[in-house]
Amino acid sequence: MAVLLDTFVNLFPLYFFITLGVLLRKTKLVPESIVQPLNRLVFIVFISTALFVSTYETDLAEAVNSKAILFAVLAVLVQAAGGAFYALWKVKSRPQAAVVAQCAYRSNFNLHGLIYVSLLFGAEKLGVTSILIAVMVPLFNLLSVITFAVMAGEKPGLRSILFKLITNPIILAVLAAMTFKLTGLELPSMLYQPVKQISAVAAPLALIVAGACLTFQGLKNNRHLITAIAVMRLLVVPLIFVPLAIWFGFREVVLLSFLVAFGGPVACPLPAMAYEMGGDGELASQAVAVTSFFSLPTIHLFILALKAGQFL
Repeated sequence: MAVLLDTFVNLFPLYFFITLGVLLRKTKLVPESIVQPLNRLVFIVFISTALFVSTYETDLAEAVNSKAILFAVLAVLVQAAGGAFYALWKVKSRPQAAVVAQCAYRSNFNLHGLIYVSLLFGAEKLGVTSILIAVMVPLFNLLSVITFAVMAGEKPGLRSILFKLITNPIILAVLAAMTFKLTGLELPSMLYQPVKQISAVAAPLALIVAGACLTFQGLKNNRHLITAIAVMRLLVVPLIFVPLAIWFGFREVVLLSFLVAFGGPVACPLPAMAYEMGGDGELASQAVAVTSFFSLPTIHLFILALKAGQFL
């Protein structure tokens, strides 16, 4: 009972800010027309700044865990292969198959990883999560481009793929912070303080916008596929890979990072990418909404189980 109460208290801000976002959209205080621009702003400015600050303030020798990075990369590759096999086997429509395949591995780790780790362990422990995000998110993006090219018929050039990867704000933010750490240079205090203030509002603002983004329109037409996606993304993948992470000896912050990476909701950028590259954008939007909603109780239950087993 104490573990249940403690976990609820720690995660209450998550529920509060998402509910606030839903209410702001329902009451039109956040109009539908600005939800997507806000989401883009949060990703480019606030989340990237938070990753910069967490990496800048961390001890790289402690944060760069080569074993965790290797496990993360191999796990994502296995998930991508499994997702592609399942989608080609079960889904007849190629645009829909391309989306389903990506839902097996492409989580919203860059947002939820920061939030869950900061809520349960404090912002000072975000260093290792930031490094994992900097490794996994580009891998997500690269695999997504390959998946759309193979399964949906869209074939972007190598130059376009590389440009998107090297201009990703998350990668640039972490690389910039690592450059400061490795060279011993420091940002002037008058510049770093406002940067840190921006990072402090990243998680609440991101959750409010995530709540405002939730929409369940058109679910009836794709209910079977959405159910399969939700079960795969929120239950099957974490039930396979979180025990594996425990078996390999990962605990506390690293284990929580893997739980959120492998059991978190579908990544928010997937619908826009699906519309651009020949996938089913509507299915992707519904997958984001449904998994974002149901990930709240599923991740909460996983955290309770891991705390009860003294792994967190």
